Amino acid sequence: MKFSFASGGWIERLKMLFHLPLPNRALRLFPPEFTFRDPVHALVKQYRNQGNSCGLLLFYWEDFHRLFTSYPHEVTARLQKHIRDALLGLIPAFFKSNDIIGVRQYSGEDFCLFLKDEAGGRYEELQRQGLLLRRALETRLRESVPKEWSGSFSFGFGCYRMGQDIENTEAAIQSAYYYAHSIATRKLPAHFSALRDQVLDILKREQISVLAQPIMNLASGEIFGWEILTRGPRNSPLHTPGELFEMAFQADLLSKLEFLVIRKAVEEISLRGIREQVFLNVTPVTLCHPLFLHHMLETVKEFDNISSSQIVLEITERHAIRDFQYTGSVMAAFRAHGFRFAVDDAGAGYSSLQSISELIPDMIKIDRSVISNIDQASVKQSLLRALLHFADNINCQVIAEGVERKEEAAMLLQMQVQMVQGFYFARPQPLVTDHERSQQLKLVKERIDQDRRVHTA
Repeated sequence: MKFSFASGGWIERLKMLFHLPLPNRALRLFPPEFTFRDPVHALVKQYRNQGNSCGLLLFYWEDFHRLFTSYPHEVTARLQKHIRDALLGLIPAFFKSNDIIGVRQYSGEDFCLFLKDEAGGRYEELQRQGLLLRRALETRLRESVPKEWSGSFSFGFGCYRMGQDIENTEAAIQSAYYYAHSIATRKLPAHFSALRDQVLDILKREQISVLAQPIMNLASGEIFGWEILTRGPRNSPLHTPGELFEMAFQADLLSKLEFLVIRKAVEEISLRGIREQVFLNVTPVTLCHPLFLHHMLETVKEFDNISSSQIVLEITERHAIRDFQYTGSVMAAFRAHGFRFAVDDAGAGYSSLQSISELIPDMIKIDRSVISNIDQASVKQSLLRALLHFADNINCQVIAEGVERKEEAAMLLQMQVQMVQGFYFARPQPLVTDHERSQQLKLVKERIDQDRRVHTA
């Protein structure tokens, strides 16, 4: 049998066979594409198994796709090799050889450098060195442009620190590559890795606090329930719930954060002896998590003085519901155990109204945009009447959020809105004992009674 070696594919296969007996360390700098062995990944795994973290620097060649669709494969391959050679020639000026775990190319346009965690010291230093390396790479390539190339050598840069939060190394590498590529292509902020580490640290140390804001019954002046709100660590960029939950979502840690918040909230409710309804915010992402119902049942079971019928899961509009039929089936499973549901931000946009009509919650929370200055805007009054009529038809209770002025409260009382919440009544604050709560809310009840007497006089 004759073999022809004219094909470039056979030559590459022979080269691969030649490389197979070599140890991983000898193949760490742009290894050939083995089908069953990856020396760089093996070295990363070996290093991580010692309990270490790794740094990943990714250089994204921004002009690659234009090149790929405009030039023959041979030209593409030569230019990629040109970049690899330039990068390997520059790396020693920025990092010690012992600090380099490996260098690898992914997807044609991504050139990745894996480093030991101590290589750059702090994350900021690793990022700084990577940016300097990118600048040097672009300069060198501009000074040695191949004849066949008329494009630019411009690179996006992504720096990511691969910790120990993902145990499986292959999964950790895929995750790190995804984040670094998203940073390099500006889909995520440059400081994303450091912020994700902060979220992981918050989860590890459970550095969140829960506050409560009362929901008042305008007709009786009594407390109907409490909405539980969350804050991150004080004096940090993740203190406010908006920043904290958005960052957790981007970092794929949203459900872990919400699981922690709910456990902390139930723990605090039990400790303070709360007997009224308790509203716990949950995103559609976490509501549909396969372990969330189990988590809720186990959490409630842990505290004898809390029942599932006391808990209202308030579906927030932070993330859109993608499958209403599936979400409805999830809600049915929760309702079978006594949990109830509220839809937040009604009237703020089409999505909240669609959520109400598709899911038929037990309660509707009217958004502050409808309530603000409602005493001065007849169109808002008309909208609220329509929402009240709609809620009555589907047997939902209505809660008006964001009440900040006496005049707004008076108009809501006139329109027979029973439940209200907002700064006019009380600001969110840490939960206290039953006696202290009674003292704190005494003035609120007196204010509601006085407003009601004025209105009915």
